[in-house]
Amino acid sequence: MHTVTGYSRQYLWLLTVPLLVFGLWAEWQTFFSLWYDSIIYNHGFLVLAGTLFLLYLRRESLAKLRINASPLPLFLLAGASVVLLLSQAADIRVFRLLLVPVLVIFWGWSIWGKGFLKAAGGPIMLLIFAVPVWDDLSPLLQHITVFFNNIFLQLAGIQATIKEFYIMLEVGTFLVEDGCSGVRYLMVALFLASFYGQLHYRSYMATVQLVLISALLSMLANWIRVFGIIAAGHYTNMETSLVEDHELFGWVVFVIFTLIPLFYISGKLDGTSSEKYGNTNPIGSPAPKRTSPTWPVIASALLIWPALVPLALHAKTERVARSWSPSLFESIPGWQGPLKHANIWRPDYKKPDIDLSGVYVSDNLQQVQLQIIGYRMQTQDKELIGYGNELFDREDWQLISQSHQQLDINYSTGLESVNETIVRRRESGEQIVIWSWFDVGDTLTNSRVKAKITGSLNKITGDSRGALWALAGRCEGEEIADCDQQRIAFSQFLESVQR
Repeated sequence: MHTVTGYSRQYLWLLTVPLLVFGLWAEWQTFFSLWYDSIIYNHGFLVLAGTLFLLYLRRESLAKLRINASPLPLFLLAGASVVLLLSQAADIRVFRLLLVPVLVIFWGWSIWGKGFLKAAGGPIMLLIFAVPVWDDLSPLLQHITVFFNNIFLQLAGIQATIKEFYIMLEVGTFLVEDGCSGVRYLMVALFLASFYGQLHYRSYMATVQLVLISALLSMLANWIRVFGIIAAGHYTNMETSLVEDHELFGWVVFVIFTLIPLFYISGKLDGTSSEKYGNTNPIGSPAPKRTSPTWPVIASALLIWPALVPLALHAKTERVARSWSPSLFESIPGWQGPLKHANIWRPDYKKPDIDLSGVYVSDNLQQVQLQIIGYRMQTQDKELIGYGNELFDREDWQLISQSHQQLDINYSTGLESVNETIVRRRESGEQIVIWSWFDVGDTLTNSRVKAKITGSLNKITGDSRGALWALAGRCEGEEIADCDQQRIAFSQFLESVQR
């Protein structure tokens, strides 16, 4: 027993930091990039510092922990690590970052038991306040901000007309944008309240109360901030610089209406500081039951294996990527082409590795453009199914309709239908029809969901290829039915390809 205890205290804790850093290295990089690049999540560095500070204060309690392994958290850790691997393959940033505190807690709990939860669970979960899930609250907070500002304007006798997020005065119009929702102030207030509660309170209920109060005060501060900007614009006939530059003003209001009241309220909820910052090893606690060093090895392997899989498959991924060279069709019976400098339309895709386009002309002078946009190795901001990729440039084209078109021909196994998109050029009124589908590791589908899932599973096996295939042609008029001739041309083209 003495040997195992010495092992757990002397060596295991020395491996903790590099293990957590290496095992979740990709996620930490994404965290730092998010905090540095996003003005909404700049406070993430403060959250990380607060987490590390609380863990430092509880270092004595953590050092007294003994290996007391538990099967339940080990099972949960295994499931969470599988979800992390899939999230990495699909490059779903929110899931990846949400799983970081969860994985660390399951990992520590599976090794040191509930003592780890009591000592480190709270500080580690503070990272939730720096994960990009809070943006989803912006629309709701925008509506609430507009509602209360309507009340404030009525009380101040300022005439205003409100349409959704637009507040229209005689002197000008104010738009309550995402940044005016107050989500930044809410996140900071919730973090500070949680941090203070864990630092000083014995009672969990007192911490919960402080968190709820901080949420209300932060929203109130944002309502006052927005009203102050609108009032300043009203009384100065929109000549005040506050209308355009109100970042500093917002934080001043936050300090006055959130932090100062919170400072006084926090001392009233629970005046007694927790002894030694959460000592979790009281005298008389049950003796550990599972002290084998095998448990930390298993738990640590489950933590780091999602990071090792891409490294192990990197050589295969590069080999598959280099050998993949999709190309335009050559020598199609009944068609001339491809004419590579004649384009009917172009998709709006970001940083593709493959960008091929050519127009084919049939014997009866029907034109079909074939477009191939592909990625050899899909990564963040460079992936087939991504927010930045559009089938057409919305500045140049207007969407008319989207639907599925059943294929009456056997073009390829597994592809029974394609996506049909009809768009109109804003400048000239020209209308075109587009048939599109996805090629993900030799699997053809018109479903974005199936393409995303298939691509994620393929990526785990070392195949990160993905491409959009599309046919485009001009319609004869401005009605959807006017595209029938072009649909027939598409079918004839695909049928000729199979000959």
